[in-house]
Amino acid sequence: MFCKCGGILLVVAVEEPPVHLSKQEKLIYNRVCDVQCQKCGEIYYSQPYDDGKYLNEIKPTQPL
Repeated sequence: MFCKCGGILLVVAVEEPPVHLSKQEKLIYNRVCDVQCQKCGEIYYSQPYDDGKYLNEIKPTQPL
């Protein structure tokens, strides 16, 4: 995965499957992860981890 600046996105956090799922359900649960650009430092939250889809579109937000 590449950042819009051209840097490589590195996984910095991975979602844990919910504890109420059975072992079999955890195997097919599609987790999300947070990735950070190694070049500019931008973080993309809630990106696909297990299903191999493209990056999710992130809308710009304002700090509170």
